Amino acid sequence: MGMERSFEILIDRLKDGQTLKINEAFHPSFLEIEEKELSFDHPVAVKGEAYLTDRELILHLDAATKAQMPCSICNEKTFIKLEIKNFYHAQPIEEIPSAIYNFREILREALLIEVPPFVECNEGKCPVRATLAPYLRAEKRKEETYLPFSDLK
Repeated sequence: MGMERSFEILIDRLKDGQTLKINEAFHPSFLEIEEKELSFDHPVAVKGEAYLTDRELILHLDAATKAQMPCSICNEKTFIKLEIKNFYHAQPIEEIPSAIYNFREILREALLIEVPPFVECNEGKCPVRATLAPYLRAEKRKEETYLPFSDLK
């Protein structure tokens, strides 16, 4: 219950132009990822603010964490940095019936969208790549290959 409460924004406290400053480090368990190929062991640092307009709650956040995934070349586990900069979310006030808005799910989705489909260790310079290079090169096209659409401009 304690962690869940950290994601809550009390709408009543934002009346009269008040701004809620957000500066939290959340345990990565809220991401609810239990996959063999993807894990989160580092806290999720979140900074930003929440405020009201006439009809909406505006959430403006930056977030950062690290995910662990296997390198697509050597298959060794590697850490990748996930960052969200200037993330905005507008939630209509009439869709917040309890006057408490929980941004856990919105933050979770925004971070998971940033997970790349493939990663390579050593910041994109996997040492095994040189060994595999002869197998990764595309074959050069033979001149007699028929290209039916080559005349189209």
